[in-house]
Amino acid sequence: MNNIDGEIKRAREEQARYEQLKRRLATLHSQREELAAREAVLRAARAEEQEDVDNLEGRSLMRFIYSLTGGLEDKLDQERAGARAAAVKHDAAVRELEDLDEDIEEAGQELKLLEGCEERYDGAIRRKAEMLKAAGSPASGRLAALEKDMSQTAYSLRETGEALGAARAAARRAEAVVDALQGAADLGTLDLLTDSMFVNLAKRERIDQAQYAIEDLRVSLRRLNTELADIGTAGLDLDIGDFLGFADFFFDGIFVDLAVNSRINASLSSAEGVLSQLSSLENRLASTEDGLRARAAELEREYGDAVANA
Repeated sequence: MNNIDGEIKRAREEQARYEQLKRRLATLHSQREELAAREAVLRAARAEEQEDVDNLEGRSLMRFIYSLTGGLEDKLDQERAGARAAAVKHDAAVRELEDLDEDIEEAGQELKLLEGCEERYDGAIRRKAEMLKAAGSPASGRLAALEKDMSQTAYSLRETGEALGAARAAARRAEAVVDALQGAADLGTLDLLTDSMFVNLAKRERIDQAQYAIEDLRVSLRRLNTELADIGTAGLDLDIGDFLGFADFFFDGIFVDLAVNSRINASLSSAEGVLSQLSSLENRLASTEDGLRARAAELEREYGDAVANA
C-alpha cells in the first residue's frame, strides 16, 4: 500500500496548505480593505495640501494677502513642507497597497493550483478503506462503525438544516405579521384622534395585510412542525389569534374603534410572542446544526486517521 499511502500523505499536505492559504487570503483582504480606506484619506489630504500650495503660487486672494503682509515666502515654505509630508505618507500607502495586492495575487494563484485537494484526499482514503476491508484488515470493524456514525450524523445534519430553514421562513412570516399589526395599531390610535376616513381606510388596509400575513404564518408553522417532527422535536403550539377586521369600517363609532384597536393590540402582542419563540427556536436549531457540523468534521478526521494509519 505504499503508493496509496504516499498519495494520502501528499493530499494531506495539500489540504493543510490549502486551509492555510484560505486563512491568509481572508487576512490579506481584511488588511486591504483597511489600507484602501486609509489610502483614500491620505489621497484627499495630499490633494488638499497641494491645492493650498497651488493657491499661494497662483493668482489667488490668499497670495495677494500674504504678499501685502510680507509673509508669502514663509507661508509658501510652510505649505510646501505640508504638501511634501502628505505626499510621502500617501506614496507609502500606495506602495503598501501594491505590495498587498501582489501578496493577494500570489496566494490566490497558489490556492487555485491546490483546488480539488480535498476531493483527492477523500478519494485516496476511500480507495485505501476498500482495500483494507477487502483484505480483512483488523481496522475494518472500526471503519464500519465510523461509517455508520458518519451516515447518522449526515442524516441528522440534513434534517436539522431543513428544520432550521423552516424556522427561518416562519420567523420572516411572523415579522411580516408584526409589522402589519404594528402599522394597524399606530393607525388605530391616529383614527381615534382624527376620525379621518383616510386614516380609517389605511387602517383597514393594514388589517387586511395582517390577516393575509397571519394565514401565511399558519402555513409556515404547519410546515415547521412537520420538519420538527422529523428530528424528534416537539412541535410548536402557537396561538396567533384573529381580530375584528371589517367592523369599524362599516360601523364607525368610538366604541367600535376602541374594540377593534383592543383586538389589534392583543393580536400584536400574540404575534410578538410567536416571533420571540421562533427566534429562540431558530437559535437552538442553529446551535444544534453547528454541533452536528463539528461532529461530522471530527468523524471525517477520525476516519481518515484510521485509514491512513492502518
